[in-house]
Formats: sequence, structure tokens, C-alpha cells
Amino acid sequence: MVSYEFDVKMTCGGCSGAVSRALGKLDGIESYEVDLEKQSVVVRPTSATYDQVYEKIQKTGKEIRSGKVVDPEAAEAEGTSSAAGAAEVVA
Repeated sequence: MVSYEFDVKMTCGGCSGAVSRALGKLDGIESYEVDLEKQSVVVRPTSATYDQVYEKIQKTGKEIRSGKVVDPEAAEAEGTSSAAGAAEVVA
């Protein structure tokens, strides 16, 4: 299953809470993880696009330092690690 991974600048629990609340209101997401310590957000979509998720996080006012689409199935098909299935997306 494809996932979207973002490096988001979050400095406190309020920041991570804002991102969590925003993602919780977005349709087309199976699950998400917001990690304040690692400053990462991982989203597993059902139908939401990368751009929709990016915009939703951006609307919280948090800086998105980077983002990528990870497709472990593509990496497995190539016989490589999951990192090879990652595509860096620059917005």
C-alpha cells in the first residue's frame, strides 16, 4: 500500500495536535501517524491524493520541509529495499 511521508516542523504538542485534527477531517485516509519527536507525518490513503494531504497539512501553518510517496510494492517488484520505492516530491 502506498503511503505519504512528510517532514513537518512541529515544535510542541499543539503543533502535532493541529496536524492530527486537520488530517482527521480529510476524507480518503485509512490511517495516519503524527510523531512530534521525529517531526514526521505518515499518511496511508484510500483515495486522498498526495496533493490533498500536502495542502491539508500546509493549511495548519506548519512548515513542510519535505515529502515523498512510498510504494513498498514497487520496491518489492524490483527486489530492492522499500527506500527504492520512495519518490521524492517537491512542492
